[in-house]
Amino acid sequence: MSNPVSIEVEQLSIFQYTRGQEYAGNRFEISPRPERFKCYNGPCIRLKTSVRKGGDVTSSEAFNGIDWLKQLLLPSFGVTSVKFHGHESELLWSYPSAGGCYPVELYVHVRRLGKVKPGLYHYNALYASLYRISDAQSVSEYGCGLPSAGTNADVTFILTIVPWRTCWKYSYKGYRFGMVDAGHAAANLQLMLRSLGWQATTYTRLRSDELSAMLKLDHFEVPVAMIAASAKHSLPGLNEDSVEQESYIQEIASIEPQHDDDILLFDWDPIFKFRQLVDRTVREPSDNCVTRITLPEDDKWSNYDQLLPLIVDRRSSAAFERRNLPYEQLVTMAAFIERTGLLPTFHMVIHGIEELQAGVYRWSEEGLECVTEGDYRDVTAGICLGQSFIRDCSVLFVFTFDMAHIPIDEFSRYQQFSVDGGTLGQLIHLKSEEMGLGFSIIGGFYDDEMRALLNLTPTHQIIYAGAWGKNAWDEKEVRKDDRYIMNKPQY
Repeated sequence: MSNPVSIEVEQLSIFQYTRGQEYAGNRFEISPRPERFKCYNGPCIRLKTSVRKGGDVTSSEAFNGIDWLKQLLLPSFGVTSVKFHGHESELLWSYPSAGGCYPVELYVHVRRLGKVKPGLYHYNALYASLYRISDAQSVSEYGCGLPSAGTNADVTFILTIVPWRTCWKYSYKGYRFGMVDAGHAAANLQLMLRSLGWQATTYTRLRSDELSAMLKLDHFEVPVAMIAASAKHSLPGLNEDSVEQESYIQEIASIEPQHDDDILLFDWDPIFKFRQLVDRTVREPSDNCVTRITLPEDDKWSNYDQLLPLIVDRRSSAAFERRNLPYEQLVTMAAFIERTGLLPTFHMVIHGIEELQAGVYRWSEEGLECVTEGDYRDVTAGICLGQSFIRDCSVLFVFTFDMAHIPIDEFSRYQQFSVDGGTLGQLIHLKSEEMGLGFSIIGGFYDDEMRALLNLTPTHQIIYAGAWGKNAWDEKEVRKDDRYIMNKPQY
């Protein structure tokens, strides 16, 4: 195995935070905010915007694919609330996004789904509508480049990111955030598919060029994950065509022009080079392309009625009570994280856990090990770009992997770890909701300083960090500095 500690690792420096250069290259105060949705024009399938309890649409006498899509898409990839701060509005989704930018788009390839004409669709979450953008014949031309599970699945979901939405605010770091956000959404889709009785294969390592051609994407949108889903059992009506639906959406929708010339003023060259490096190191689809995350096996996580409120009610914490959580709760969460199988070891900076001294800890199959003792509340808040609520959380989780263990010709695993890291983060969000606790992704941190705190080598890449604890009583009224104050460039 060759050592990858070379220009490939240096390429990742564009995704790191360094003091004094936090926002170098962004367009936050120069260009208008990018459009938050991609829109198509033309006939569409409108989904009813209510989700009832009882995920029994697969057990009806005649399977209705439209009802099934509603049951799946509204909670998995939907806007659940809106907050207003003066003239600013913040859309709250069923998954978290760094800075509330939401760069993820969702496409649906229908091969067999009763009452839905086969073809490729774009899902507009704001309007809860599916726009048909290619017919089945056009999609089949690209089937040879897809994993076998994708070509044979009844329905395939493709997640893309539009980096401009986050790079406008965070510069190149926004691309990393986009990959993580896609993992958040992928977690919802996988869990909901399973709760509806479907089996799914999730790919988080893709050749973006082939999928981009199939989806007719421009250079400023890139596919990063794909979920191929099939019914576990034969369902009456699954393979039936609907004449009504065929006549309703026989036209192909066209993309609505988005006149955003400012996108060309951003320096995309470093990101395009990263994407080329990723594509060069993704060969033919294989098992190595499948997600490394194992979904929780608890029965309630497979039950639609019990899973639905966890996803819909989930909110990223904005303020914590400064309190010590019971040691048993930490062990419960750490064991839950370990069972996902993404990383054999991970770190925690413990601020307040009963029976434990504050300090830096490492969790592995041998158990919990203290690296250094000490009160790091102020230190971690400083490392996390001064976000004050870090001081009050009980635990700061940090997940890393070592690029020194990855060969040069598998560089694309960095992107895979980023997407899978987002999936893990969403699972932690939902587990925290289940435990009556709060969690918040920490996208902004000084990488070198975090590595030094954890006593890690420079080849370690931080893929996800999150603050965990008991929500403050007024948490819902608190604005996160990350979205409204701290992200402004300091000149």
